[in-house]
Amino acid sequence: MSKPEIICLGEALIDILPAVAGSSIVASGEMRMAAGGAPANVAVGLARLGTKTGFVGRVGDDFFGYHLKEILDRNRVDTSQLLLDPRIHTGLAFVSWDAHGDASYLFYRQPSADTMLHPDDIDQEYLTSAKLIQFGSLLLATEPSASATFHALEIAGKAGLILSYDINLRLSNWPDEDAARQAVSHPLDYAHIVKLNRHELDFLTGESDPEAGTARLWRDQFKLIIVTMDKTGCFYRTAQGTGFVPARPIKAVDTVGAGDGFMAGLLDGLRRNGFAFDKEDKVRLACRQAVAVGALTVSKAGGIPAMPYRQEVEAFGY
Repeated sequence: MSKPEIICLGEALIDILPAVAGSSIVASGEMRMAAGGAPANVAVGLARLGTKTGFVGRVGDDFFGYHLKEILDRNRVDTSQLLLDPRIHTGLAFVSWDAHGDASYLFYRQPSADTMLHPDDIDQEYLTSAKLIQFGSLLLATEPSASATFHALEIAGKAGLILSYDINLRLSNWPDEDAARQAVSHPLDYAHIVKLNRHELDFLTGESDPEAGTARLWRDQFKLIIVTMDKTGCFYRTAQGTGFVPARPIKAVDTVGAGDGFMAGLLDGLRRNGFAFDKEDKVRLACRQAVAVGALTVSKAGGIPAMPYRQEVEAFGY
């Protein structure tokens, strides 16, 4: 397999979902499993859209871990840097929905293999052969995975790679909100692309308005901030200005992985247009693809299983 253009760094987990999408585990007790974990979701989403993608992380040397490797391999994601840990099991994330349609997550990862990613696991030559590193905040809540993440960011930053940060905040993994806010904010000093939702924007800036919040969040090295706005669409800010791209209406079946599908669509779109952050028409086109991919993702059940293929996105239009 040729060298990946985009590398996704972080967790690959097993999502445990209600047997009926959008329902409650509490009510039925019936469950099913699906391959997941935000960076793994994005990796598969990118690969299905036609971007050469690699994954860096740890899973357990167990049947969950082998299933995740099988899924990544089957989707042509390079797994040469996916490590199988013989000591610690693969992490699990139980997902359930309440009567209002809001999802809640219960993580079984104290510890799990993804949290054991070590700085020594990061292959500098492999990392710097890519154009962009995609990462999230979940590994920042544990050691040695937090140190491994920052080690990778230091390497990539010195090599001039684009660093893309999906906040993907899960407060249950932190001792308190102040600890989460401090740790999740630290990678903003490295990132060039930042994606977050309105709740995360408010959490980090105290501003719920995307215009005001992204202005407060902006750093000199930033190229693009994206705020996803649920069914409405997305707001973006570049060094040149701001804009809004409306969502594509579609019947939602399962919202797990919606943001990851959006992220895959965005990064694939930016790559296809040469990462031209200074050209608004190119940024808008990437955002339009992102909202289309996000819409298609929620039209199916599961995280990785729901990621659409290139032909589906083109047929849907963006």
